[in-house]
Amino acid sequence: MSQSDFKMDPKMTMGPVTLRVRDLDSMLKFYKEDLGLDTISEHGETTELAPNKCHEALIILKCDPSAKTPPASSAGLYHCAILVPSRESLAEAYLALGNAGVTFDGYADHVVSEALYLTDPEGNGIEIYADRPRNEWKFDDDRTPHMGTYPLDIDSLLREVKKPTDNLKAISEKARIGHVHLKVTDLKRSIFFYHNQLGLDLMNYWGSAAFLSAGGYHHHIGINTWESLTGSPFNNGCVGLEYFTIHLSNKNAATQLYSSLKVASERSVFIHDPDSIKIRLSASQT
Repeated sequence: MSQSDFKMDPKMTMGPVTLRVRDLDSMLKFYKEDLGLDTISEHGETTELAPNKCHEALIILKCDPSAKTPPASSAGLYHCAILVPSRESLAEAYLALGNAGVTFDGYADHVVSEALYLTDPEGNGIEIYADRPRNEWKFDDDRTPHMGTYPLDIDSLLREVKKPTDNLKAISEKARIGHVHLKVTDLKRSIFFYHNQLGLDLMNYWGSAAFLSAGGYHHHIGINTWESLTGSPFNNGCVGLEYFTIHLSNKNAATQLYSSLKVASERSVFIHDPDSIKIRLSASQT
């Protein structure tokens, strides 16, 4: 892959993931009762949810009872990933979700992180994960973080729990969106956009999947064609992802990115990737 001329703000962070939902009541029940998120804002058909009332939203639900189900092969959300601050908090999530009767789709050790996987009532994939400390990461010959998918040592994970197990919170109050993983229809085309145009570093390339980030992180954006190769583009009117958010650390970083993308310089702008997946770019005014 060719090198990007523009580099993404190395201090960027991921912001809320906004979902278009058909049955708001069932989705609220899942995110509030099972995951333990709080409502921090309601306006019209939109509900913002966070781990506590002083926290930025993690998930924003936008109700649309007429939303259609997208084809399985279309571009869109593979999963949104909630980063919890420690291995102990990941273990607490495992126990709390189990106590709530949530069914897990799987568990994995990705070398740089450990993860739990589940699906919400409308089919949106969720990863809850904890990073290993960076000084414990392993690196390949090209100096990129070594990543893989290995069995999660749940017994070892559970030994981290120090609290009584009957009243644990699934999502730590310090949780945030760590990355989003997208289904795309043409991997090389999407790599060109996220790497060469958005300025993210290509951290890993697996042939049918790629992982990109800023600031040396293992990935802020994952993309794959496992279900969606040559499929249909993203349809914003369907159940599932509405858009995801990237926070830029300051006004100068935003100005440089907006200039590179040739979009108007505003505090918040929307752009689209090659599959028409909608991305909100948001910048601090400092």
